[in-house]
Amino acid sequence: MFLDSLKKIGRLEPFEIKNNSLVLCLISPGVYIYSLLIFRYNVNAVEIPYLREVFAVLFMLVALLPLTKHRVVVDYYGIFVFVILLLFQHYLTYTVALNSFSIDYLLGTFIVMFGGVLMLSSRLLIVLFSASQLIHMSYWVLKSNLGIVEEGAIIISTTTIFVYSFIILNGIIRYRQELVELNESLEGKIKERTEALERRAKELSARNKDLEEFAYVVSHDLKQPLGNIYTLAEWSEVILKENENEELNSSITGIKELAEQMEKLIKGILNYSLYKKKEKELTRVDVGFMLRKIKSSNETDSCQIIIKDEMPKIFFNEEQLIQVFQNLIENGIVHNNSSDIKIEVACKEEGDEYVFSIKDNGPGIEKKFFDKIFELFQRLDIDSGGGEIGVGLPLVKKIVERSGGKIWLTSKVGVGSTFFFSIRKSFG
Repeated sequence: MFLDSLKKIGRLEPFEIKNNSLVLCLISPGVYIYSLLIFRYNVNAVEIPYLREVFAVLFMLVALLPLTKHRVVVDYYGIFVFVILLLFQHYLTYTVALNSFSIDYLLGTFIVMFGGVLMLSSRLLIVLFSASQLIHMSYWVLKSNLGIVEEGAIIISTTTIFVYSFIILNGIIRYRQELVELNESLEGKIKERTEALERRAKELSARNKDLEEFAYVVSHDLKQPLGNIYTLAEWSEVILKENENEELNSSITGIKELAEQMEKLIKGILNYSLYKKKEKELTRVDVGFMLRKIKSSNETDSCQIIIKDEMPKIFFNEEQLIQVFQNLIENGIVHNNSSDIKIEVACKEEGDEYVFSIKDNGPGIEKKFFDKIFELFQRLDIDSGGGEIGVGLPLVKKIVERSGGKIWLTSKVGVGSTFFFSIRKSFG
């Protein structure tokens, strides 16, 4: 309890500890030098032997205490400063009395009085420092052989220093206390907001996890009945092959196409929901080798895929990087009304990133649709393609941005589009 009270009384802010430490570093040699100067010009000066050296060392020790960063030092540094100043002040008062209140010692005493009050941060410590010093000084003045005028001058000077110092410090301390209270209030509000944000983040994380698991379960469970529908449609197509009912055959074909599109949607949802489970599975990927495999599986007589530059080897999740390139290349093929489709894949180094580009000669995209194409389940009726189900590009965006990269595009209607994405060289 007593130690807690001392801690509260002597509490200093970090900047005050630093300032007091610096002042004490200056006082330490100053004490010794000032004493030597007095003896040089006042051969009759009297001091207690070796005490000036002792106080010079003590001031330096207290000045260096904060460098230890010990908890006790930080908590009670104001008390350490108070004690050393109080002891030194009473030593000076006694020395002044020994020297019959000579002006050289009296001036030094008044300077330390005023400076000591300014270094203290507690009203209680200031009162103790001031009152004890005033009593001590008055005692030796009244005990001396000084005249009434000299006695009154010294006592009034001492009292005036402490009164004005206290008035000045009282305003500073009050202002400081208001700042401390305001700071504590702001810290409390920040803590409350931080805790609220953390709770909200946890709730959102839990909901996001639930949604991803729900998407996975639903899409996974839909695959089997959808496969059955597709199989039944194929059987029906075989059975009705000889049937000349065009409307019936068209309906069966429509069922198959819808089933294929639904399968793409389910696959896209699965890939999107499983992304976080796979994002940390990093390996060294030979991008050139990977692109050649994608090229061989997508290139046809009417579709040419050109790999323009030498491709790097990077650390990434291979399955996800395949999805990025496959979706972007497939996007350029599916949404292309040209009879001679051309896809160009390029790469260049930009600082600590690789920037890949996939260029097509499709119909192009208006600038107002640039953001929309990266949203889930968005379809733009701007081309003749029917295979896009609104998951591929959002998945690409998610993979690229989660890895610390960016994705963007340039496009000119009637000429084609170029998709760019960046991957950090240091990813992983």
